[in-house]
Amino acid sequence: MLAVHHRVLLLLAILSAAAFPCALAGEGEGAAGSGGAADTMDTSPTLGEQAQGAVAAVLVATLGERFGDPRLEVRLGAADVESSEPHGQVVSGVGQLRFEGGDEWLAFRYRTRYDSGFGSAGYPEITLGAGGEGSEERFVPNDAGLVAELESRVAGEFESWPGAGHVLLQLDDISSLQSGESFLHIEASGIADFGPGGSTAARIEALYDLDAGTWRSIESSLAPNISAHDDGGTAGHVGSR
Repeated sequence: MLAVHHRVLLLLAILSAAAFPCALAGEGEGAAGSGGAADTMDTSPTLGEQAQGAVAAVLVATLGERFGDPRLEVRLGAADVESSEPHGQVVSGVGQLRFEGGDEWLAFRYRTRYDSGFGSAGYPEITLGAGGEGSEERFVPNDAGLVAELESRVAGEFESWPGAGHVLLQLDDISSLQSGESFLHIEASGIADFGPGGSTAARIEALYDLDAGTWRSIESSLAPNISAHDDGGTAGHVGSR
């Protein structure tokens, strides 16, 4: 079953990150909190230990919630840090995650804001994969069957919205990035046509487990604007998953 975001629960993890920082190690693997997901981060001279703990904690919470695996492991490399406001830092970098019981690591990129005044990190932006630069990453031809299944699943989700009606989803910009032998990361964009409700741009990011033959995660979003057809009408809902 695909994970659903519960941002209230994540907010609690963000607020408690400073008070209960994750155990960090310069190299190897460390255990986060009381038996939760593990995390590691290289020591950076521009990012304090408290900030490292807060960033690691919010990434572990977000990824664990996204994939429905609270015991997944996360390890992070050295972070890039930019000062934003008197008490703020924008922290970005590349990390890797491993699902409970798995052998392979999956790269991801992240960006978050750390507030030194509150000692907490904000909700992070996370993109799976390292753009082909990660270990054992390679771009592969798109699998027509998986793309068709992805279109059907996402169109079905849009149709479940109140008043949406039939939705035709056409993806025309698709890339497939395979990580090791286990994971296929698909990014796609195109047009979601709500019929009388109009059409708008759509974007999808999905992770397929080649070993298990199942989708680990499907994230979809629609552009905030919608182009109405001649017969008018409005789509039931336009937003992000």
